[in-house]
Amino acid sequence: MEREVKINARGLSAPGPRMMVETALAKTPCKVMRVVVSNSQALEDLRAFFANRHAAVKIDQVGEEYHLVASFED
Repeated sequence: MEREVKINARGLSAPGPRMMVETALAKTPCKVMRVVVSNSQALEDLRAFFANRHAAVKIDQVGEEYHLVASFED
């Protein structure tokens, strides 16, 4: 299992970033996933996605971008 996966989803609107995350998780299970998105709709879609998977999510806004860090339990 990978320790950390990073996804750059800048410029994509929902559900694009979520689809990227779903594909990445199916291919490479991980303990931590970092995702960068550039709009609030994608942010909220991912927040709900990770909440449904019981992941702890930390969100930082950096300029116009949002950086999500999701931590999955063992």
